[in-house]
Amino acid sequence: MFEPVRGGTRGGQAEFKWSDVSADKDRENYLGHSINAPTGRWQKNKDVHWYNRDVTTAESERLEEIRKIKELEAEALSVALYAPSKPHITYFKCHLI
Repeated sequence: MFEPVRGGTRGGQAEFKWSDVSADKDRENYLGHSINAPTGRWQKNKDVHWYNRDVTTAESERLEEIRKIKELEAEALSVALYAPSKPHITYFKCHLI
């Protein structure tokens, strides 16, 4: 009734390669095939992992962007509520030719 356990990797984990999946006719059956085994002209020389790359923005740039967004949101809210907004001065650089 009971048979001895076979040795080795029965799942094929040791021999698995995404390059083999991209050549397989049933590649759509693999979870993650569109990212890990890209095929087709539109994916050639494209960075399909763009969303997972590290972003190297400085903390000061991020805080400055958040501050500007909060200022614009406060101004939009004051306009929507018909409240007087803080006066702000915008300086434009003009170059005369």
